[in-house]
Amino acid sequence: MLKSKKWQPAEQVIFTVITIGSMIPLLTTQFFPSLDGASHLSNVNIINQLIFYNNKLFQQFFILNPEPVPNWTSHFLLALLTLVFPAFLAEKILVILLLIGIPLAFRRLLLAIAPEKVLYSYLVFPFTHSMFLFFGFFNFCLAVLFFLITLNYWLTHEQHGWKLKSILMLTFLIAVTYISHVVIFGVLLIAIAARVVVIAVNDLIRNDKPWGKTLQAFFTKAVMITGASLVPLFLFVYFFYSRPGTRQINFIPRGELIEYLVRVRPLISFNTYSEGKITIVLFFVIALLLLTGAVFFILNLIKKTTIKGKSDPEGLPVATTRRFMGPWLASTAVILMMLFFLLPDAYGTASYTNLRLEFALFLVLILWIATFKMPQWIGIAASIGAMYVHVHLLGYYTPIVRDLGKMATACHKAADKIQPNSLVLPIYVNDNWFTGHFVDYISVDKPVLMVYNYECQTGYFPTLWNRESKPNFYLGSPSNPEACINFEENKGRPSLPLDYVFVVGNYDPAKDAFFSTLHRILQTDFIPVYTTQYCTLYHKKP
Repeated sequence: MLKSKKWQPAEQVIFTVITIGSMIPLLTTQFFPSLDGASHLSNVNIINQLIFYNNKLFQQFFILNPEPVPNWTSHFLLALLTLVFPAFLAEKILVILLLIGIPLAFRRLLLAIAPEKVLYSYLVFPFTHSMFLFFGFFNFCLAVLFFLITLNYWLTHEQHGWKLKSILMLTFLIAVTYISHVVIFGVLLIAIAARVVVIAVNDLIRNDKPWGKTLQAFFTKAVMITGASLVPLFLFVYFFYSRPGTRQINFIPRGELIEYLVRVRPLISFNTYSEGKITIVLFFVIALLLLTGAVFFILNLIKKTTIKGKSDPEGLPVATTRRFMGPWLASTAVILMMLFFLLPDAYGTASYTNLRLEFALFLVLILWIATFKMPQWIGIAASIGAMYVHVHLLGYYTPIVRDLGKMATACHKAADKIQPNSLVLPIYVNDNWFTGHFVDYISVDKPVLMVYNYECQTGYFPTLWNRESKPNFYLGSPSNPEACINFEENKGRPSLPLDYVFVVGNYDPAKDAFFSTLHRILQTDFIPVYTTQYCTLYHKKP
């Protein structure tokens, strides 16, 4: 697309500047405030307490999940980083890795598919700040990164052949993609399988090779990808087989799914209306590119019938430097689109399935668009449109992140008032759905044991409750039933008193029996030791 090589260094600088500049607004606070980020950091601290510090109290409450569940990668990286850095800095390093790694990996994959269409790589920038990043779905984001890297690795060695070393690396990349996220693992296998099938079908149709050699090449690749993904495939099947749906299967109506596509819903994190007015621009950019590509495809077919010897070697309006990229990406997009409309959004073991598939679908569509034969000015206009969306979204997110960051920091500072190895009861009573896990910020750096932990409860993450030895715990005075709340009343287990109560928001004592009893206990047996506009920490009186 950039026909003059003298512009290539300048373009690379521009891409780098945009990549780095896009991170700055999101890293101006101590923590990167996200929906689940605090819980991830808290559970990373549990992992370290179990593995590296041999914390006896934590061992009573928690164990490591023996199953290599597809949510391990970010926890593993953060666990290593927090051995050296404080939790907020470890999280920043991970976020920087995602914000740099995803656009660079996408760009390299696009260059492997259509080297002359580099400007279409700018369409990825809005997707680097998706809802999955702001929701703290770091494992999913890492899976996307490994998906792009693995697909590029496949295409590279598809051209140069496979050796034992490259097959082992492919096996590793597929495995890491699985333990990052199960949905993107499935998308990766679909994309590679589609690539193998499309090449075989095209070779058979074009009759360039003997059928025997074509089928032999097909089965060789099929056996290799099956072997490389055999262990993750087994774990994939076991993951779903061993977890029957724990809630009703949720299908999103088709009309709502269409609206998801039009608004590019995976990019909307906080407010559907406000952000949707921006993201819909990106949909029209991509839709117009697809329409324009169809027009040029038809013009190319007409040209083929009127001017001999000028047709594309593949008979398609695609880049000629790679084999069958257009048909492959088109077929992958069709499969993802079908799954997007057919699969449920939630089934006990997963949620946001439709949005995760839509995210992958748009990335594949952009790669497919890059294979179209279209004038250079169209690519320039598309990249400008994508940057318009990206800049406006960043402008919208920046003040929100700043405000949420203040709350995250306030919750984290409460840990200064907590003694190590204390038991803390978290109470969240705000009406902001996004900050529900901010209570966990007090347990990301110190060995502070939170007696409620949603990740341990689900079984989808690296930590679990120790069902064999988890003690009971209580709040208040056991000698006064009207001023005592007992939790986890398992017979034969010791009962431990709660040392602290951490309240985010302001509770109403008249709401129900629990809060009236809680209020009575806090007034008589506890004293506030830390108070801000966001939260209050109560400590049990000596």
